[in-house]
Amino acid sequence: MPLELLQTILRQLDRLLSFFGLQSVEIFRWRLGRNGLPRNEHNVLHTPSNMRPLLDLQKEVISLFLEPCDIHRMRYMSLCLKEEYQKKLKSSTACQERGTFIALDLGGSTLRVAVIELCTRADPNGGLSIRHMTVHKINEHVRQLFAKDFFDWMAAKVIDTLRQCEHTQSLLHETVHVGLAWSFPIEQTSHRGGTIQPMGKGFKAHEGIIGQDLGNLIELACRKRGLEVRVSAIVNDSSATLLSQAYKDPATTVGLILGTGTNAAIYLPVNLLGADKFGKRDAEWFTQAEKVIINTELSMFGKGILPVTRWDENLNRNHICPDFQPLEYMTTGRYLSEIFRLVIAEAVDTCHLFDGVLPEPLQGRYTLDTALLAAIEEDTTKGCISSAERIQKEFKLLCVPTPAEMRFLRLLTESISHRAAAYIATTIHALWMLEHDPMLEVTSKTIVAANGSVISMYPGFRDRCQQYANELVAASQSSASSRSRHEITIRPTEEATLLGVAVAVAVSGAT
Repeated sequence: MPLELLQTILRQLDRLLSFFGLQSVEIFRWRLGRNGLPRNEHNVLHTPSNMRPLLDLQKEVISLFLEPCDIHRMRYMSLCLKEEYQKKLKSSTACQERGTFIALDLGGSTLRVAVIELCTRADPNGGLSIRHMTVHKINEHVRQLFAKDFFDWMAAKVIDTLRQCEHTQSLLHETVHVGLAWSFPIEQTSHRGGTIQPMGKGFKAHEGIIGQDLGNLIELACRKRGLEVRVSAIVNDSSATLLSQAYKDPATTVGLILGTGTNAAIYLPVNLLGADKFGKRDAEWFTQAEKVIINTELSMFGKGILPVTRWDENLNRNHICPDFQPLEYMTTGRYLSEIFRLVIAEAVDTCHLFDGVLPEPLQGRYTLDTALLAAIEEDTTKGCISSAERIQKEFKLLCVPTPAEMRFLRLLTESISHRAAAYIATTIHALWMLEHDPMLEVTSKTIVAANGSVISMYPGFRDRCQQYANELVAASQSSASSRSRHEITIRPTEEATLLGVAVAVAVSGAT
């Protein structure tokens, strides 16, 4: 019998067994190696002792990922998160302006440099417009740059952008006022300064310069290349998102980022924060200040509150910074695909998924793109044929995944993304409760300005977040007055980070 025919018969028999969930000592199953021959020390038939039906793991996946998405459990998690936020707010170590401004947005995968013009809310374009912008991909080489080499790279991109834009050529010969959206932790020391902290997301730029001032590092790097720069405002991406939408609609009090990473900013009364949070300020400042924008570093909360699975524990245990960002490890673009990969690896080992051989592209950590999960969920073809063919190509499989395998993979992606949406909605609700008490207030309206690839582009993600948020708000006000009307609206934004940086520079008084 030809080898190819033998391989085909064995595969089809194995897939039929997996499809019907069969696992019996009377039915021998071969585990095939990559060359298509039985993978067995003595090249004889045997029954693997660690096998289980794929359907069993499928049911467990649904249970472990989706059981925490019960509204009553989510509301309890939200209350616990609110208490955690309140403690950190008290103590933790961690008008319509106009003009043209330069904005930088450094995220996990791109650096964007833009020339932005601010008008007024009466302007037909909403008062903010981008005159010129360049986008620079951040590859692994850039992530590995240390300290000043990284800021030299940034400075070169700023100068290139100014040279390309006819409106800013003259700025090359004078002091340039710049605003920066920094999507990484810093200890903010003023509106234009902050000390470098470990960056995460695979970056090494912080090594050797932790505690140094971020604004000074950028100014020095630009000065070395002959450009005089003054960093007039530094905000994180969530604060910039909040500022951009609040410029258009004052009801906006929360800015949410959910892409490669996650964070949120919130506009809160000063009295919710401990005095030490404000550093050294004049007494007059405290008498005049009513509210401040808080960079929550939301990704660092949730340990011991948000339920985890064994795959989450695996990811955390092998992470370069275990326990550093519990929420981020379960909700963001960098990690959703890694959780997906870890479950697949277990299914290959214990359920004979993909003929019991882990595809080579899945053998390394963080080798998958969350875009693949989105494609699977978005696939409306019969039997998910479109995404099945993509999986065969990206995983380098000899055969297209079976219908049973595709059902498992689709349910896996849905379970992972639904839980992520539930956890994000829970954290939004916890932030909302810092601002509002449904038992005391009759009505409230909160707009959450949302930005980032997952919240903006992952199919159905924002709608799920909105639905969960609606249910949580309804549960919170169920015991309040029947006249109570409370609302959270998650509103998508465009280019919010860059536009918000421009608003921050304008507020700083730069000209």
